[in-house]
Formats: sequence, C-alpha cells, structure tokens
Amino acid sequence: MSEVSDLERDFQNEQKGEGSLSVFITNGESSDYIGYNINPEDVEAIYFEGIGVPRWESLKADSVEEQTAMYWDRFNECMAKFQLIGRVRDTDVRVEYTDAEVPGLIDECRGISGSTDNAKALRSIEKVSIAANRAVENQAGLNFKPSQLPDFDGF
Repeated sequence: MSEVSDLERDFQNEQKGEGSLSVFITNGESSDYIGYNINPEDVEAIYFEGIGVPRWESLKADSVEEQTAMYWDRFNECMAKFQLIGRVRDTDVRVEYTDAEVPGLIDECRGISGSTDNAKALRSIEKVSIAANRAVENQAGLNFKPSQLPDFDGF
C-alpha cells in the first residue's frame, strides 16, 4: 500500500470498537485491515447530511403508517443514485464490494462530496473514498466487517 496521509492517520487514531465497521482491502484469500473504522456517526452523516435522506421525525403525516411510508418513499428516491454506498445501512452487517464494483463506489463518493458542504459528511465520505482508492491501487475488493470487542478470558 502507498504512504499513509495525515487524514488517514487521524482516522486510524479515532476510537475503535463494537458498533463500527472495520475496513479491509481484500484480494483473493488475503484481507488487510486499513487501520480505521466506519462508525455509526459516519453512516448517519453520509445519509442525512451528505445524501440528504430526510430524518423520519422531520416528516409529518396523519399516522405512523403514513409517516413510515412517506419516509421510505423519500429514502428510496434519495438513495436511487447511490446503490453501492446504500449497502452500508447497518454497522452490524458485513458489506462486500468486488474489485469491479469499487470504481463505482468511488464515483458515488465523488457525487456525495460534490453535493454537500457539511464537514462531518465530507469527512465521513472521505473514509470510504480513501479505502476505495486504496483498493483500486491494489486491484482488490473492499470489505466492511462489523467490529466486535475482543474476548478476554477471565473477565
């Protein structure tokens, strides 16, 4: 892999732990941890501030059912252009991108970056973008794996 940038070092120094997605570059049987995680706050920033998905509570309807239907209509409308990044919806679910899909993921990251000036969303999408670019450099795929706290015997 190429040299680590200051921004990547910042990402690597963030707290890691259960509830986040560890980022791996994968090529065949090998899987290399990139050194940082995608946190739930990153996913939230990408979706709400970056892409513009409305928050459920911001929608008004006569019933919970109508509000839920309205939310999913708006959600699907917003996410239609972001099918690849849209796979990352839950930090408890593994997300895998093949080497053929990674360039499309980079394009989606550029689209999100170009459509927001929100600092948190830009920083969060940069995590995905850097990982995807590293995967392309290595002609590899990309995996986001749910992080779990290590098992400690005797605790």
